[in-house]
Amino acid sequence: MADTASASAELSAASQLLQQHTTANSHHVMVEDAEDEDLPRPAASGDASGTDAKPSWVEPMSAKAAGKQKAPEPSSTGLDTQSHELFPELGRPKSKASTGVAPVWSAKSHVNGKTNGAGSANGTPRTSTPASGVTTPTGPGVTGPPSLVIPGRNVETIYLEPHHVLPRNQLRRPLPDIIKDLNRKSRANVNMATMGNGKLKFEATGPQDIAQQALKDLVQQIGTKQSIRVPIPQSARAHIIGKGGSTIKALQEKSGARIQLPKVDEGQAPMDEDEDGTIDVLVEGNALSAATARDNILKIAGERAANVNTRLRGIPAEFYPFIAGRNNSFIRELEDNNSVQIRVPPHRAWSARPPSMPASGARPVFVPAANDNHIQLAGERAAVQAARAEIERRAEELHRQLAMEQFNIQRGRHQFIIGERGIPMDSFFEDTGCAIIMPTDEEDDTVTVIGLPDQIQAGMDKAMDLAMNMQCSNIDISRFHRQAPGGAAAHARNVTRYLRQRKEIERLETMYNVHFNTPFSGEGALPWELYSRDGKNAIRAQSEIKGLVDGHPPSRMATVPVDPFFHQYMRNEVQPRVRQDYRVQLVVPEPSEGDVPLLLVYEGPASPGSYEIPRSQPSQADVSEMQKFLQEAQKHILDLVNQQESLTATSIEVPQKYHEKLRKFISKEQASRGPNKIPLKVSSIGTTVNLRGPSSAVEELAAKCLAFIEQEKEDEKERGFTMEFDFPQKFANHLIGKGGSNIRELREKFDVDIQVHDGKVELKGPKAKAEAAKTHILALGRQLQDETTHILKIDPKFHRELIGAQGAQINRLQTRYKVLIFFPRTAKSNKDDESVAEAASDAGKPRRQQAADEVIIRGPKKGADEARDELLSLLQYLKDTSFTATVSVQQKQLPSLIGAGGSGMDQLRQQTGAKIDIPNGRDNTDGIVEIQIKGTKTQVAAAKKILEEKKAVFDDTVVKTIEVDKKYHKTLIGSGGANLREIVVKAGGSDDRRELARTIQFPKQDSDGNTIKVEGRSDVVDKIIAQIQSVVSERESQVTEILEVPVEKHRSLIGRGGDVKRGLESQFKVSIDIPRQGSGQTDVKIVGQSGDVEKAKAHIQSMVKEQAGEAIQVPRAMHHAVSSNGQIFRRLKNDFSVTVDHAGHSIPPKPAAPAPSTRVNGGALPLITDDAEQSATEAHSWNVVEQTSTEEGDIPWVLRGSPENIEKAKKAIDTALEQAKKQNVTGYLILPDPKTHRHIIGQAGSKVNSIRKQSGCKITVPRDQNKEEAIEIVGTKEGVEKAKELILQAVRDGVNGSSRPPRE
Repeated sequence: MADTASASAELSAASQLLQQHTTANSHHVMVEDAEDEDLPRPAASGDASGTDAKPSWVEPMSAKAAGKQKAPEPSSTGLDTQSHELFPELGRPKSKASTGVAPVWSAKSHVNGKTNGAGSANGTPRTSTPASGVTTPTGPGVTGPPSLVIPGRNVETIYLEPHHVLPRNQLRRPLPDIIKDLNRKSRANVNMATMGNGKLKFEATGPQDIAQQALKDLVQQIGTKQSIRVPIPQSARAHIIGKGGSTIKALQEKSGARIQLPKVDEGQAPMDEDEDGTIDVLVEGNALSAATARDNILKIAGERAANVNTRLRGIPAEFYPFIAGRNNSFIRELEDNNSVQIRVPPHRAWSARPPSMPASGARPVFVPAANDNHIQLAGERAAVQAARAEIERRAEELHRQLAMEQFNIQRGRHQFIIGERGIPMDSFFEDTGCAIIMPTDEEDDTVTVIGLPDQIQAGMDKAMDLAMNMQCSNIDISRFHRQAPGGAAAHARNVTRYLRQRKEIERLETMYNVHFNTPFSGEGALPWELYSRDGKNAIRAQSEIKGLVDGHPPSRMATVPVDPFFHQYMRNEVQPRVRQDYRVQLVVPEPSEGDVPLLLVYEGPASPGSYEIPRSQPSQADVSEMQKFLQEAQKHILDLVNQQESLTATSIEVPQKYHEKLRKFISKEQASRGPNKIPLKVSSIGTTVNLRGPSSAVEELAAKCLAFIEQEKEDEKERGFTMEFDFPQKFANHLIGKGGSNIRELREKFDVDIQVHDGKVELKGPKAKAEAAKTHILALGRQLQDETTHILKIDPKFHRELIGAQGAQINRLQTRYKVLIFFPRTAKSNKDDESVAEAASDAGKPRRQQAADEVIIRGPKKGADEARDELLSLLQYLKDTSFTATVSVQQKQLPSLIGAGGSGMDQLRQQTGAKIDIPNGRDNTDGIVEIQIKGTKTQVAAAKKILEEKKAVFDDTVVKTIEVDKKYHKTLIGSGGANLREIVVKAGGSDDRRELARTIQFPKQDSDGNTIKVEGRSDVVDKIIAQIQSVVSERESQVTEILEVPVEKHRSLIGRGGDVKRGLESQFKVSIDIPRQGSGQTDVKIVGQSGDVEKAKAHIQSMVKEQAGEAIQVPRAMHHAVSSNGQIFRRLKNDFSVTVDHAGHSIPPKPAAPAPSTRVNGGALPLITDDAEQSATEAHSWNVVEQTSTEEGDIPWVLRGSPENIEKAKKAIDTALEQAKKQNVTGYLILPDPKTHRHIIGQAGSKVNSIRKQSGCKITVPRDQNKEEAIEIVGTKEGVEKAKELILQAVRDGVNGSSRPPRE
């Protein structure tokens, strides 16, 4: 006990108080109320120092919280913190009986003989208190001496216990000398006296503020440091700190005490404001400053505790729509009845973990909402508690009432139920009274509907109707390139990835109002799902998709497998270079795509911005170029990857409290990496930090991290080291920065705590880091001493452009030259410039009011001079380019001036170099808008001239109409608009498609009108109308003749692609209407002028006149050999206009191919383990058959055409007959794998044509590769054998990937 008493005696009073706080949680240190004249005065009833009084935030304590409170322990016989003798400035609980006790700090004011409190000269009684607001009562039974009333004086008094004054050996000078020095510096007169009980009495005479400040300064020099702990609600912590630390900083400056709040433990759950948890605020200072800080802290906490903000964490998110009610009716009623604010989070229709369907007969189970997705309530405590109880009661009812149903529907249709392509969740709930949940998992197609049992069926029906409202069709793009290397599905995936990256699919969706779902499987792309409401748009979209896929064959693409570690590097660093150097677009996999390779797509020399996606197959020359650049790009990427070291991964254990500092350290290390160095992948799980990347880089960074953590651990031991030095007060705000930005940056950079007050900077942290911070801050002070200010006179009309968009221009100058630039606030034209105009707050001192034309530059002399010169240069440029002009135009002319997508105005800007601003014409009521032109004198003149010319043309524009019978509209338009274009161009109009559409406008086909509107310059319009009238007049005088033409002759009148018909119409200036094929009609209609119709009629009759046929006899056995499967008939028709028929004779049957014979290798099919080349050729079947036919006699070939053409046809037939007699052998070759037929055909048939030429044989390759059909070779015996060998060689070359050209 003696040791304990001795130890307690050695401790200071403040240390003993702290010790007692530690051992007795129920004890609360009570500090006397203090009033601060700069802060609102607390209500008299809110005295926190009363015996039974507690701060407002403590009452009422809930039963739950009361149960958690530690039982109060019996008071020990140690230090009594309520004792005035031990700690007078902290005071003791006041009782009602103590109201008459004279205060230790009192003020005497005697004016005209009136005592303090009796009334002042102006008749208003007052009690003077010091700026700190501290009034401390004396101990029990202690009263001050009677006050001596002296008129005309103001006296401030304070009493201190001897142990609250530093011992003599700790004072810089004797106490009387300190008082004398203080009296010399201050206008107040301070006196000291020792009372009978040992207390020291200090009186300051003088003006109130000066006297109070003098006593404060005195206590600051002679007082001992005290520490007290002030309990506050945990929810008030943020309000004590304030935004950016502003509130706690102001409290420290006003009181002179140091205030510290405990750090928030990592992982600690957020506490609601209505919970009873408290934290202790540590206040350090002398008795006077500590009491002032304590009272201000309690005042803030008391103000904040009246209102609470809480969350309801036990309610399932599925209940939110039901709790809110339709149109938030239930919540609005609660808010109105309880005067609270309630926020119910919106229901999320998409969930990663939808609720599970309960077993039959069981109630569904709903789990509470996770994360921060909770209902929030704010308002007075009692009202919030009442609203909370009502919501919880409602949630219990929903647990008992709600039912749940699930159904499966195609995954791609989910998006049409809720969301951008469906309806809002609120609308679904209002219509059905049900909530709906859909899975985010791509493999899950289950839809969950939650609601009351009598409403849930309506919810399911509504969801199904929305989902099935869209038409769905599948597009299998893999079928367009079935022979793609690596598989058609893999190539389809590559095409899909590329089109997604290029936003082509998004463009199609917007253009045709459709939606594509492009699912993938492990092997590649699955068929696309196309959803639309308009079948025509779906067809149009499919047509365009086919063009896009045709334009991206496998030859345009290549893949490179790369470890995902390199993906970010490829995306940021490699992709732009590959596009520029190799004309190849690099598609880097997204994290969600899984293990897929890099995709390389050849795009050509065009810039990425102007590149147009191809829609047709590339030529052979294009393919060669593509392959060349793709191979070079592949090699470049592989070389980059191979240059890297092998990848490795390592883990280090780091205490959680160092993670944030380590993250910043790693970020700096990664940012300072060398060129072509790929940043490591860093992740953390719990206390484990994982590093992955090149082995040497991983080892180096891991070593640095471990060293950094060790250094941090060592620094933790030195966190108590403090250092203080002088810093010019006038530059304090420069050091702090706007909103504390500079000082926060310094704290983070040097890892020390920095406090700035009264011309002093205090650093707390490891010694080495504190020294580095001190060096930096002192250097900053020296730099600020060199500060220079320039005031520039600049016309306000240039301010906005000098500042730049959102201050970009001025911020760049401020950063480059490390200066501050101030524009007058009156110069602000919008909020974007507000931050720049208000930057004066960073100057560290109030500046004089700026004139409207003044711009102030402040900073180091060199930087300020350079910033001034650059700003003046920019001003001169603006003056040189600030010539302006306006052109007034009609509002309706704006679309033609702007052009499609702004193209017209962009062209004008590029042509003249001027800035042209077109206002929003919709805001104009008189139909006239002013176009603003700005630039150099020459640019403005050029742009004005062009605009005025366009204006003159537009002003001369007239609109006229002409009535034309609708039957003539098609004639006026012509095929593809050809006639219309000819009419406009001949009249002097433009042939631009957009101009044409605006010049002549026809009524819609489904309307009944006959009015044609013509718009343009008056002379052009008149000419167009005259031509239309001429055409119509000519049409009205036309005649129509009907000519009977046999159906079989119609094709000869039409010709290939309609060329014969078009030629006749052009030659005779008539219109010919031929019945559709298959209609059986024979009437050919000829329309035109009478003379032209007669000429055309005569010519057609001569064409279709039955021509005499000449018959030649062909042996029936040779018929098929000569006709070559009908090819000779087509050649005679195309080359000689000679048709062939057989005068009704039946065509002999075509010889059938023999059944496949035994394979060369004994008939066994090739095995997977067989050699690919050998399997592709050695396992073939080969039969040679000499042509024999049982057919006897001849078959007539009747040739019809002109005599000269018949002679030519006869010669061609004779030649084919002679050749057929020689080619009397047919070979049938069956290969084991029909897929190798593509190697025989070659690109565009080049290979098979080469074999035909070399062997002199006819070769027919079957089209259907799924059937085991023979390749038919017809020729001489030697030629057939040679063709077979050439075919087998082509297959071998193809299987081996040989690209050798065919041998001639």
